[in-house]
Amino acid sequence: MSVTVHRVVVRGQFADLTADQRAALLAEADEHSFHKVAYTEWGTFIYEPNLVAFNFRYEVRTDDEDDPAPDPIDVGTAKAVASLEEWGLGYKHLRATTTDMSQVWSG
Repeated sequence: MSVTVHRVVVRGQFADLTADQRAALLAEADEHSFHKVAYTEWGTFIYEPNLVAFNFRYEVRTDDEDDPAPDPIDVGTAKAVASLEEWGLGYKHLRATTTDMSQVWSG
């Protein structure tokens, strides 16, 4: 069994935020700043106070015994969409990138 660690970044833009949503996001902006970047299984939600763009940072692990192995970009994007929809936040222009950390670590 071989596990591969992927760092996935899902980027997007806020869409159609209500005044209440904007106020709530601004009230928590310090907790979601770029100074708090971390890649976690549950994701780190990051945005700037201008409330234009956001990103999620995920650590996605895949196992070579999975058949088929899930695509880390699909996993990260699905998690981001689920969180945004759970919070009732509108979004647009989602895109994701991934880095296979085993390639980084091996030089």
